[in-house]
Formats: sequence, structure tokens, C-alpha cells
Amino acid sequence: MRTTGYPCVQPEKPHSTVPKQRASTEPWEERLRKAVREQHPFGYSIRPIRGQIQVQRYWLDTGKRETAMLPLEWHKSSQRDLLNALDGINKALTRGLGLKDAVRLVFDLRDVPNVRVNWSEVLDLFRRYKIETGDVKESTWDKEYKPRLEWFVEQLNSPSGANDATKALEAMRVGRNGQGGEPGSRGRKLRVQYAAQMLRFAVDQVGLDQRWQPPKDAAMKKIVGKPLGNAPKAANAGQAHQLTDSQFLELFDSITNPSWKLAVGLLGVFGLRGVELNYVSARGDGLHVSYKKNTAKGATKPRLVPILDPIGRPGLGRQLLLALGSGIVELPPLGTSDADASSAISVFLRRNETWKRFKAQAEAAYDARVSVYSLRHLFAWRCATTTPPVNPRAAAVAMGHSYQVHVATYSQQVDLDGVKAAFAAANQESTSLELHTNKN
Repeated sequence: MRTTGYPCVQPEKPHSTVPKQRASTEPWEERLRKAVREQHPFGYSIRPIRGQIQVQRYWLDTGKRETAMLPLEWHKSSQRDLLNALDGINKALTRGLGLKDAVRLVFDLRDVPNVRVNWSEVLDLFRRYKIETGDVKESTWDKEYKPRLEWFVEQLNSPSGANDATKALEAMRVGRNGQGGEPGSRGRKLRVQYAAQMLRFAVDQVGLDQRWQPPKDAAMKKIVGKPLGNAPKAANAGQAHQLTDSQFLELFDSITNPSWKLAVGLLGVFGLRGVELNYVSARGDGLHVSYKKNTAKGATKPRLVPILDPIGRPGLGRQLLLALGSGIVELPPLGTSDADASSAISVFLRRNETWKRFKAQAEAAYDARVSVYSLRHLFAWRCATTTPPVNPRAAAVAMGHSYQVHVATYSQQVDLDGVKAAFAAANQESTSLELHTNKN
């Protein structure tokens, strides 16, 4: 007997995948089976069960089969709906779904026998994917994703629901009861972003038609829109204004509580996110941060932040690492969630008179706000302006975000500082040259 050439694969015996038929069949039944064979020549067969259609999928390479009932009547008028359904089911199977999950996805069982996308099933699959892959925590899903995406599914299932991605995302410009529809607002942006993530998953992982693929970035920005010129500014709108090293040191010296002094010191010297104080440990060559920030593009990796002392206080970074590593000073309680940590730090700083003064000065001079992130922005500015400067790619790694995010967030401010410094140096050189000329 000849073999296939692959030790793990044995020649298959001929096997019929067609279920036994009744003794007598009508011509339309044979036409129905023939249409299935022509569209899907390998692995699919159908038969009547209690007046409905049962589909069977057989895999020749494993010898396994699955069956599922379709909410379609075994009738000659069902051919078109059946073929459309099998096309969607086959696409879902190629993405790794089982047959029954694929059927639930393709049919909205509450509205049979119309063949349509079961958006509730897509939402459930998307939720499982986001949580199981670690992209989001379950608490984040329940608070941020669930209410927005349930509204999205309602929109898709409505009689006037969209039939492609662009129109579906345009419907998300307005929230429930017409709320949160201001162009460029945070609510509108999040609704559109989360809906786009779900649609992208539905096409790439589940197998929905390409018309559900979200549009390119330019079109997405147009859907989100830009804030109106006269729109009131949100309390947390815009990037927080960075502190200077001298301001940071003034703030640091004003704190008398040892635990909070250590916390604020670590934030300013190592450029941490507030929540990362729950995930830090001292190393000989820097501060190790084990926190993983989940984003749509993946999770950040644990990192080591080397010491970069603020101007005017050499040795402060080493001093903070010794305090943290010795355990003599403990960090303050910051809660168990990201929101808890940020809130605890903000509450403490709002009670500090030096911090209050910095906030008032930033608002008066720059129409800007000061927040916990002002300490993180300070670290990025320190990296860019030290001599020699820290390479932006290295700074991005130390801060735990991508190079693209680093450049987009900090280059404008750093470039402006560089321009000012260059002109100041030029003016000083010009003045020196004029004095030298007059003296001669």
C-alpha cells in the first residue's frame, strides 16, 4: 500500500458525508442539496429534521463532524437564505469558531427566518476576546465598553440600522437620549473608537463581510469631529502643563509626610504614571516597573527606568531608590484600581499649598492645567533637555509607551523650548559681538 509521504497522515478510506436520505424525495429537495454541493463541494451536507434544516460539517483530515440546526424551514423557498447562511457560517468557521457558534453568529434567532448578523453574539465574542487576551480588565469592560457597545448593538439592530461600517460609526456620534454628541468630545470619541474595535474584530476574527471594516484614520477623525471654538473646555481637557525641575524640587521639599514624599519623588524623578507606584521596586541600576498598560495595540512590557536626577539635586534618584528598597518608608495606600490610585494622589496634592500655587500660575499664564501627569511630562522634558539629551526612542522605552506616542505627545513642547533657547543664545551672542565691536 502506498503512503502519502507524511508519517502522521494515513490514507483516508472513501467516506460519504451525505446523510441518508428518505426513500422518496421531491425534485426540489435534490435541487437544494445540489446547490449546497456546488457552492460548498467539500464537507457540507443538509437534511430535514422536524421540518427544519440541519447542517453537517465534516472534516476529512480529522474524521470529525459537527451538526447544528438552522432556523430555516425545509422548503424549496429556503434555498437563497440557506446558501447565504452557509457562506457566512463557512467564513466564521475559518476564523476558528465551532459550528453552533457560527450559526448563532449568522442568525438572529429572535427574528427567524431572516438571515442576518447576530450582533449580540459578535459583542459577546468580542468581550471574551478582549478579556481573555488581557487587553482590558473585566471591570474596565463593564464600566467603559459595555454601555457604549450595547448601545451600538441596539443601533445596528434597529429597523433603520446601518449596512456598512462608516454609517454604523456615524450613528455613534450621538449617545443614548441624544447625549454626548458634541464634535470632538470624549464621549463621542470613545463611542466611535470602541465601536470601530468591535467591527475590526468582527471582520478580522469572525469573518464578517469587508464592508464592516472601519474606514481609514482620516475618515475616523471626521466622524469624531473637532471641538467647536466656543465649546466649554472640560476640566481635564488638553495635555497637562509640565512642571520645571525647580518647581518639582520646591513641591518635593514642601511635603513633610515621608510616605507621600517618597511617592511624589518617584513620580517626578522617574516619570511614572500614578498607578505605577503600585508596581515599582528598587534595582541597583534604576527603578523597575512591572505595570502593564493595555491599549488597543497591545500591552506595555515591564521596564527599567534609569536614574536621571533633576537639575539642582544630584543623587536624589539614588536616595529615593534606597528609601524604597529598604522598606523603612512605605508608599501610601493607593487602592487596588487605576482610578483609585490616580484619585488618591490627586486628593493629596490638592491639599498642598505649593501645588495650588502652581495650578493657579499655569492657568493664569498659559490657560493650562496642572495634574499628576505634569510630573511625568517633566521627566520627558528632562530627557530632551539634558546634556547630552536622551535619545527619544530610549526615553519612550523608559516611559513605557511607543516612540510614536512619545514624539506626538512631547516633540511640540520640546521643540518650542529648543527654539526659545536657540534665539536666546543668538541674542546673547549678538549682544556680546556688539559690545566687543564698540570696545574696539
